[in-house]
Amino acid sequence: MKKINFDLYRCKGYLHIDKQVSIHKVKNYIVNPEKIAHHSFLPFLCYNKISEKFVGYERASTGNRPVKQKIRTLMYSGHLDSFIYKYYSDILNIYYNEWITEAKLDKYSVAYRTNRKHQSNINFAAEAIHFIEKQSTAYVIVGDFEKFFDTLDHELLKERLSAILNVKQLPPDWYNIYKSLTKFAFIDKETLDNSDNPLVQHNYISYFKNIRDFRKFKKENKCKLNKNSYGIPQGNSLSGILANIYAIDFDKCMSDISKDFDGFYQRYSDDFILVLNIEKLIDKYGEDYVEKVNEIIEDLSKTNRIYLQLEKIKTYFIKDKIVINNNDRVCQIDYLGFSFDGKNVKIREKSIYKFYRNARKLIYDSKVIQKRKGLAKLPNRHKIYSLYTDFGRSKYYPSNFISYAKRAQHIFNKISPNTNNLMLAQLKNRKKKIESALGYRIHSRIEKSNK
Repeated sequence: MKKINFDLYRCKGYLHIDKQVSIHKVKNYIVNPEKIAHHSFLPFLCYNKISEKFVGYERASTGNRPVKQKIRTLMYSGHLDSFIYKYYSDILNIYYNEWITEAKLDKYSVAYRTNRKHQSNINFAAEAIHFIEKQSTAYVIVGDFEKFFDTLDHELLKERLSAILNVKQLPPDWYNIYKSLTKFAFIDKETLDNSDNPLVQHNYISYFKNIRDFRKFKKENKCKLNKNSYGIPQGNSLSGILANIYAIDFDKCMSDISKDFDGFYQRYSDDFILVLNIEKLIDKYGEDYVEKVNEIIEDLSKTNRIYLQLEKIKTYFIKDKIVINNNDRVCQIDYLGFSFDGKNVKIREKSIYKFYRNARKLIYDSKVIQKRKGLAKLPNRHKIYSLYTDFGRSKYYPSNFISYAKRAQHIFNKISPNTNNLMLAQLKNRKKKIESALGYRIHSRIEKSNK
């Protein structure tokens, strides 16, 4: 088995029930199966990550614009627990990569893969669009799973985890890991942040002086427990690979469908795309091929206890290199943050809009602070220049949306050279727009598209 590089293990800087610890102090503990089999995992700390989607035009006033909120419940483990989950995640990835390679499914499941380093959603979107671009006619389905991590069936997960590990019954250490992620305990982070209990510390080291104090606290403040027969916590090192393992049968069947109809299948976490040859579909199913294929996918999802967001499933048709929808109207395919109309590839417009909206908001707020405090220079200049100009890259802001667009332009030009890739063209006026918001000129160089 491939060796684990413990030099890459870093203790996270967040506040938790236990104190931060070096990997070198606990390495012998986490690699000992007997220790892990009897390890008492701390409750997860739970919080809601809220993202806002503003509806309206780019230059409209943000104050009057309706807001749609997307809430994700994230959970993070104690510091020692985090190392344990990381170690078992690395081991499980090795097993999964070997299994999926032998099953010839390696190219279909692409997220959370340790053997696909330096690849991202950009690479996978480019691969899918490159395939579609070569088709004169095709039926395309783009969909996603509903609350994927929150709905994973525990028994089915255990069954498929055992299959990947090639065991009839989970070993004690693996069973304890499995149990900690299915019957998990958790505490709302706000409960500790707002607690006036003298046992709770409000410092930058840990919420409790020691585990003994936490146990005292827990007697009067019961932890919440996942009593459902489904769901695993999001934000954990093992969550992604467990989700991949859960979907192995779904991936196998979908890949078989793509092969039968000279097509393409790819799943990126809870997003998937299926491209099929229309002529071959008609040969087998006649003119009712759309209903038949959709019925097969729906049956697959039910068999594998995966819930599809039926209202979000998009179907497209490629006819003479043009993308059309069910109403025979010209449209574009949206997949992994990119849109494709049969010729042109763009970053989705709402991402571009969000970039400028956030920039203007930060600049506006900074000007308010400058005026209120009577400052000679605009505050937050470093953040503004790092995130919203071609200066980019800094210690605190190593990348920004502009660098993402540049990377997307480069990757698409390489993987999908026959499409018209317009990522940098979408941001061609970025310098002028940021200067307009700032009220003065900046001296950054603009990289233009070479296509």
